[in-house]
Amino acid sequence: MRVVFFTPYYKQNRGNSTTAKRLEHGLSEKVDLSIFSYEETSVHATLFDWMEKADLYHILHFSRFVQWADKNKITLDKPYIVTSGGTDLNHSLKEDEERYLPLLRKAKAITVFTQQAKQLLVKEYELSDQSIHVIPQSIYLPITDHTIGGFTLPEGYPKLLLPAGIRPVKDVLFALRSLIRLSTDFSKLRFLIVGAILDEEEFERVKKAENKYEWLHYLPEVELSEMKKLYEWGDVVLNTSISEGQPTALLEAMSFRKPVIARENVGNASIIQHGMNGLLFQSQEELYHSIKKVITDRDTYKQLSEHGYQTIKEDHTLKKEIDSYMELYKDE
Repeated sequence: MRVVFFTPYYKQNRGNSTTAKRLEHGLSEKVDLSIFSYEETSVHATLFDWMEKADLYHILHFSRFVQWADKNKITLDKPYIVTSGGTDLNHSLKEDEERYLPLLRKAKAITVFTQQAKQLLVKEYELSDQSIHVIPQSIYLPITDHTIGGFTLPEGYPKLLLPAGIRPVKDVLFALRSLIRLSTDFSKLRFLIVGAILDEEEFERVKKAENKYEWLHYLPEVELSEMKKLYEWGDVVLNTSISEGQPTALLEAMSFRKPVIARENVGNASIIQHGMNGLLFQSQEELYHSIKKVITDRDTYKQLSEHGYQTIKEDHTLKKEIDSYMELYKDE
């Protein structure tokens, strides 16, 4: 079977590229898969050759795809599957459903990461229940011997890691007030934000904070294969996003037995059972107490770590994810 996989990003290390690389790794063993990163690559003759020979198209992030296809006059003449990561569903569709719904209505199948996302499409937009499939994300971190170029990870305790692209929806400085307070209790606290610069204004805020607080560090995006070193470094992994689809960084952290503390939103709550395999917070006060509890109570630390790891083993394996996509491919 020949499949053309459309992803907005592949080279830049962000959520969509992580998903694309993971699915490429799993699906390439089973189908003839051609990847086209439409936000990073100019339209070329090879793309049209791939499309002509394809049995199926697979589209990641429908709103970005529709904008790109309209601009480049790309038409879909084969069956296609759409995978929604979250931002397109939570923001773009609400803003301009007339523009995006036609693509979804004509899709042979739509896949989402959570049951809540499926219910939103069925109830709010009256899409067919049978056409929407929930396929949770899994973990894929390629192994490498490379070292992180030119960067020494700071020593201290507790070491808090926040992997996220620098843009307003990720709200990476939400934790600042909680951590300022925490730093008075823990003089060797270290807070590391890692991610691509996707918004210059937000990045300026991060740099200003980094210059002001000696315990705050920023690291530009690293290769997916280098994330393992960062998860091994951190004691706790944070997520402060205002909204999420289903954050792979939390899943990756749990696979390394690292406790996760995340802002309460639909995507984070689809992974975390509060108090069982992680902690959810709504306010800066709750975040402060959550971090303090995890780093001072070894029983809590161990429970969250072990239950988080079990969550990955039971619900988020790569085999289960790829098998689910292959069932849809074969149906088409």
